Amino acid sequence: MFESLKDLITSTFSSQPIPEKPTKEWDVSEQNFSLKGPVPVDPKEADKWICRCGQSKNYPYCDGAHKAHNEKTGSTIAPLKVEKGSETVYVCRCGFSKSQPFCDGAHNIVRRIEEEKVAQQNGVLVATRYAIPIISFAMTAYFIISNKASN
Repeated sequence: MFESLKDLITSTFSSQPIPEKPTKEWDVSEQNFSLKGPVPVDPKEADKWICRCGQSKNYPYCDGAHKAHNEKTGSTIAPLKVEKGSETVYVCRCGFSKSQPFCDGAHNIVRRIEEEKVAQQNGVLVATRYAIPIISFAMTAYFIISNKASN
């Protein structure tokens, strides 16, 4: 059934399979990029102009950077107006969202893939996170049981 101890541990303790990395949908400048989640924008008090080019120095708000971006790339990106009194919107900071400029959660997948890469580069198996505590518990239980049996 299992060809090696590694197969057994991996099948028993591994997390869900790593999904495919989403496609980069749009460019977000390095200063605006983050995998920590979206930026909430609350338009209760006033209209908000949301950056869709990803280059604004006042991200997530438009500062006109799309004009130079459009000249450089040949695109026709313009800011998005969110009307006063609308519900809070969540603006993407990773550029992997298919709902530009809004977050669709793609950063979670990209972040998980990056974390798994780092773990593999450091020689850490995903199973190690779970195997060490379980093995420690099993060994402790064994010693407690064997000590009680010998008393």
